[in-house]
Amino acid sequence: MFKKIVFILITGLFVTVSLFAQDSKEVVVPKRVKNRMLALYPQTQEVPVTWSKDGANYMGSLTIMEKPAGILFDSTGKVLYTEKRIHQTYLPKPILAQLKAQDPNYAVKEIYEYTDAAGKKTYKTICQMVITAKYNEDGTLVKEK
Repeated sequence: MFKKIVFILITGLFVTVSLFAQDSKEVVVPKRVKNRMLALYPQTQEVPVTWSKDGANYMGSLTIMEKPAGILFDSTGKVLYTEKRIHQTYLPKPILAQLKAQDPNYAVKEIYEYTDAAGKKTYKTICQMVITAKYNEDGTLVKEK
């Protein structure tokens, strides 16, 4: 009787471990989407692309010029938009002027350039405000730069 109980417990343990150890389901990407990615970025033959599902669309994530990038395709292979991380020097001057007007001491942490199917570009900036302030011991502001 004791051997049966131990056998059942060990069997249950193995079944539980094997269920949790299964890899997550890999995204099945249509061939036309992969072919479109290859046509746009021939280096993807050698550079790994990580695919994820975004609703009914497919996001291909890769590295372009040592920067992370992503391309969103519909199921027919049409590019909906591309996103890539860029350096501050590539940000258009009017955007830099707007950032400086909002806070002259801004510090850019990350910038993303989005290009839609029509070629229109938009930018997402992640900035940090830098404030230098002096406080009294009781917490009142003495001086702010």
